[in-house]
Amino acid sequence: MKIRPALTAFACAVALALSGCNLVGGSSESADAAKVTVTVALVPDPPGASQFYRQQFDEFEKANPGIAVKVLENPSDQQLNAVELMFQQKNAPDIFRAQDDGMDRMAARGWVAPLDEFVTPEFLKRFPAGSMDPATSGLHREGKLMSLPLVWGPWSTLRVFLYNEDLLKTSGYDGPPKTWTELEQMATKITADGKGKYFGYAPTAAKAVGVEMLADTAVPYSVPATGIDYRTGKPATSSPGLVEAVELHRRMQAAKVMMPGWESWDGSRAFKEFAAGRLAMYPTPPWHVAEVRKLAPEIKMGVTGLPVPAAGRGAYLPLTKSFSPLWSMSAESKHKAESWKVMDFLASQPFHKAYYEKFGTLTALDSAWKAEAEQKPDQAAILKVAEDTMRRAPNPALTTPGGRAMTDALAAKPDLKHTDAAFSSIIKNQPFAPVAARLDKDLQAYLDQTSTALKGKGKEGSAKDLTFTGWNPLQDYTPGG
Repeated sequence: MKIRPALTAFACAVALALSGCNLVGGSSESADAAKVTVTVALVPDPPGASQFYRQQFDEFEKANPGIAVKVLENPSDQQLNAVELMFQQKNAPDIFRAQDDGMDRMAARGWVAPLDEFVTPEFLKRFPAGSMDPATSGLHREGKLMSLPLVWGPWSTLRVFLYNEDLLKTSGYDGPPKTWTELEQMATKITADGKGKYFGYAPTAAKAVGVEMLADTAVPYSVPATGIDYRTGKPATSSPGLVEAVELHRRMQAAKVMMPGWESWDGSRAFKEFAAGRLAMYPTPPWHVAEVRKLAPEIKMGVTGLPVPAAGRGAYLPLTKSFSPLWSMSAESKHKAESWKVMDFLASQPFHKAYYEKFGTLTALDSAWKAEAEQKPDQAAILKVAEDTMRRAPNPALTTPGGRAMTDALAAKPDLKHTDAAFSSIIKNQPFAPVAARLDKDLQAYLDQTSTALKGKGKEGSAKDLTFTGWNPLQDYTPGG
């Protein structure tokens, strides 16, 4: 009988959880009964990670002869399920990798140990100034440090603008557009000059995700992200900046300026078209930069900030949290002190430097790689755009339990967000403003219903939890300020 790969992966994860087998192995000294064994559950991602982690833990063991590190690997798509099963079978790892909401999923079951008892001022100084504030770190829950980061920083939520210098020069432009008006004018001419061989612009992928990227330069990020203006706690889909971002794309679509077929693109199509010289400009997450270079090492690619409204910037791109959770300690670990030593190592400058050198990935400790990255044009450009175009912004989910409840409720109703309506407006060439006004009415009704429902359950949550009076999206947000 032929076993399907997905079934094989799940069977491996289940067997791993039940047996505690070591797919990667440990050092030859790991069986020494005099040592404390710390078990680390991780995933073999990116390629080459298995060998990398084993080599790093071997170095750790040399420096800490009383501790052996046992590595348990799970396929990426089975990691959380496998770790949960380990907990249920009373065979939990001491340290496990649980990204993003995965940490909350584990913490909700009481499986995550707070790390505050181990943290020292010297440890906190490793991270960029202000990044470990409990209200903004992304690693704290109710004031307690619950996780440590790895590959996360401002660049993780940054958006950049890529342009093909040669294609722009062919149409007479010596630089990228600075404003939306220039973007529309330049894209129109480049598409005309391309005569079907190349095009001036595309909104990155299906659903026109470029709309939200550009809108973040015009209105507070919360408007395109949730439909709510966090300065007031009220629906604001009909904000002029968001409406104009949609109308900009609607005009270019109607005029056949944008590259055909973008409506069905996946997340990788844009960088493939750009690398092939068929797309001149587009907004994107910065990871596309490396993908373009893999496909077209010699392409003359410019990396800059997003163009802003002709009237001027209305908001900076948001840094809503400093980091995303990755490494957590088990609340059931019998070796917390030793486990912390391993976690301390995973958050050390030598480990982050080694990770950067092996995988070329920027990590949470910028001091480990920044000097080297600044010597690489593409990475230096990304860092410069992040510095110039991002500012810290409030995040209700990190501020109060009510804020988390309200943002969770909004996330559960994606049909009330602008995305589908804006996409429909663009491809059907219909004005967006009337649709936005209706969305705002529906949003307000939903907020009221949610607040009432939470109150009926004895829980917090209202528009107040989504309101940060005095916040200026053109300045860094200071908690309590």
